[in-house]
Amino acid sequence: MFKKIFFALLISTQAFADKTDVINNLAPLFGEINKTDIIKTDFNGVYEVIFHNPIGSIFVSNDGKYFIKGNIINIRTRQLLNSSPRVNTLKQTLINTVADEDKIIFEAKDEKYTINVFTDVDCPFCKKLHAQMPEMNDLGITVKYLAMPIALLHPTAQGKMENIWCAADRVKAMNDYKIKDIVPDSKKCKNPVRQQLELSGQLDIKGTPAIFLSDGTQLPGYMPSQKILQKIQQKIGR
Repeated sequence: MFKKIFFALLISTQAFADKTDVINNLAPLFGEINKTDIIKTDFNGVYEVIFHNPIGSIFVSNDGKYFIKGNIINIRTRQLLNSSPRVNTLKQTLINTVADEDKIIFEAKDEKYTINVFTDVDCPFCKKLHAQMPEMNDLGITVKYLAMPIALLHPTAQGKMENIWCAADRVKAMNDYKIKDIVPDSKKCKNPVRQQLELSGQLDIKGTPAIFLSDGTQLPGYMPSQKILQKIQQKIGR
């Protein structure tokens, strides 16, 4: 009995020491890390470390000395070792802090699914996505736009988006610009464009359109409507 207790304590102490090593080795690069954000994976000797700003994670050796770059594949199942669901949950929780009244919403009449889309009005693939809005709505997908003007690529996008968000009819203003290149002549107002741009940084978004499903899963850029529906049904269900 004593041997069993000693062995259990030894394992517990070793696990604790491993997490301490991870924290000590990663802290100079990433700052403060909580033990609760260091998660064991199915890959023996490898932890996933979750970060909160920007939200994301990395895989590291259990002593914190090595990063693992690239995909980790289970040879038996041929499946990728994916990030913890906690990462998506953190992202969706952050997106949910934005009130619907601060988004531009294209609502499906028979709503079955909702996606949040960070958009730049001058992004070509964002316009391509917007062109299929009627089809997405017909599929039961409500689209909620958040602002992410990318100044490096589109220097005038933020001003245009502030005009759109300040328009009396935001949905019409968004349609008019994305389809006809008409910028609304809006009076300046208090608007959430800058705050939503900052939020995109916390979410570690690299480009637009950035499509998030209702569980926080991010889709990789532009997709046709049917492909978006397929991804939703795979992740969320029918």
